[in-house]
Amino acid sequence: MKNKDISPLRFLSVLFFLLLAPSLFSQTYYALQIDRNIRFKAADITAKYQPRLVMGPEQALEFQSTVARFLVKKKAVEEDDTLSPMAKYELLKQLSSRETSEMADVLESYRWQEYMRIKNEIQPIPKPEKAIELKDAIVIH
Repeated sequence: MKNKDISPLRFLSVLFFLLLAPSLFSQTYYALQIDRNIRFKAADITAKYQPRLVMGPEQALEFQSTVARFLVKKKAVEEDDTLSPMAKYELLKQLSSRETSEMADVLESYRWQEYMRIKNEIQPIPKPEKAIELKDAIVIH
């Protein structure tokens, strides 16, 4: 068996891969968290905005990716049984506000203004029913 020296270029490329691998795996893990239904829902929401925002293909993909990230967070809030309906509503409003803020980095200012104007129409946040909140309240006669 011959003893081969490792070339500096090969050493650097292996070192570079080892340093880069964790970030690649974390991105893959995040992609796995976004299930097929969320991807379809994000595509559907993006398609509803498209006629009004008229985004290019790359911008639409970035828009869709941002929507998908927030759909994952929204799903987590909606499925949290430890939260009251009002607490879920407040958290969903905060998430929606953060999503709107992040869209400022995706859209030009005139598109972002239109996005903010039509967002409640396309992505409304349903208010909790008063009956549910009254059930949890203490009634004093």
